[in-house]
Amino acid sequence: MTMGFIGLGNQGIVMVNNLIERNVPLHLYNRTAEKMQAFSGKAQLHASVSSLAKACDLIISIVSDDKAVEAISFGNEGLIAQMKPGSVHVCMSTIAPDTASRLEAAHKEKGIEYCTATIIGRPEATRNRNLVTCFSGTTGLKEPIFGVLKDLGTAKLFEFGDSAATAAAVKVCNNFMIAAAMEAMGEAFTLVEKAGGNATAFYDMISDSVFACPIYKNYGKIIVEKNYKQAGFTSQLGLKDIRLALQLAEATNTPLPLADLIRNRFLVNHNRGRKDWDWASFVEVIKEENK
Repeated sequence: MTMGFIGLGNQGIVMVNNLIERNVPLHLYNRTAEKMQAFSGKAQLHASVSSLAKACDLIISIVSDDKAVEAISFGNEGLIAQMKPGSVHVCMSTIAPDTASRLEAAHKEKGIEYCTATIIGRPEATRNRNLVTCFSGTTGLKEPIFGVLKDLGTAKLFEFGDSAATAAAVKVCNNFMIAAAMEAMGEAFTLVEKAGGNATAFYDMISDSVFACPIYKNYGKIIVEKNYKQAGFTSQLGLKDIRLALQLAEATNTPLPLADLIRNRFLVNHNRGRKDWDWASFVEVIKEENK
């Protein structure tokens, strides 16, 4: 089975390195061609989506948003038009469930399979092969796909049924919960400091006791150290994901007042010049509004 990979962002680069480390033969495409040059001689590089699509039986994509997934999938030179019948496209991007459903239907119409494999974990988790992957969709190639997902960095894989939209929804809800945890930390750290305490000492206590879990440990550390400029996941992408949560809430008639609040935090954060900082930087808005 010939494998293709599309997308060399912060996550994609680490995934490709992991696959190469496991001696997985790869075909690569990235919209910014310069990023592929680091893999010259290690993978087969392609100048277009069409070229890669024609060569591969399994294609993994991880691109920035719904528009980017649609751009590589639709059109005369896109995956749907150019992939071989019986091949499969596994999308790892965080996108709207409705987009995943539309892509699944369009692939199926052309005799191609489309599945979702969203990931939970920052690039360092990928590097340490400690990703959580959420999979959904119908395919006859599950076993080889799961093998590839393990090779690129998955430690735990959870299945969510036959619809590609479900794992997309799971990822949107997961990222909303992470943002909610950061909102809680931002408010609590600010309150501790205004009450005369030390936010770092408070973080040390909660991350080693009642909140001894990766989200509070990792993001709490970023927040107390203000380590925002080396973004594992940008504030701009965080806003995108909160908007996806609000879109899903609208579609399912589910009020999400906390998501509304966090969206506004992101907007203010971007107005203050931090859209390319780590998404945890939105908690600085809380501190600034409580001076």
